[in-house]
Amino acid sequence: MRKSEKIVAAVFTMVLGILLIVLKDDFIGLLMTVAGLCLLTLGVIDIFAKRIPPAIVKIVVGGLVILCGWTVVEAVLYVVAAVLLICGFLLLYDKIKKKTYCRQLFYTICEYAVPSLLILIGILFLFHQEKAVNFIFIVSGLLTLLEGGVLLVNALTDEAF
Repeated sequence: MRKSEKIVAAVFTMVLGILLIVLKDDFIGLLMTVAGLCLLTLGVIDIFAKRIPPAIVKIVVGGLVILCGWTVVEAVLYVVAAVLLICGFLLLYDKIKKKTYCRQLFYTICEYAVPSLLILIGILFLFHQEKAVNFIFIVSGLLTLLEGGVLLVNALTDEAF
């Protein structure tokens, strides 16, 4: 990734963390609505490109996600947790396999912070309970905000990560 792309990804991650803190459990439902709207838009684009079968599938799935997305928040949380855990473990395995150590302790901590935070956020989402949902989203938002900061530091430093 280019430096500018890394900076944009870091800022996007920090915004995601702020949204998790502010919106709490409504965030997943809102995210499902946005995903449904994106699918509807892609379906309309496919219609104009004369790709009718994929367009119909995208429009139907997008409509279902918009209509039913708020009711399947629990399942979406488990899927998000699984994806975060898989990504975190794969990134951590890659770092350990390559024996990535940096010249300074700070850079080494930044190197291993991203996969560790992904794993921690995934565990929080995986073991959430109905009573502690707001707490889980606030802690996950703070960790996501921290991860965005780490990504921004990584993007702005000279050392390649």
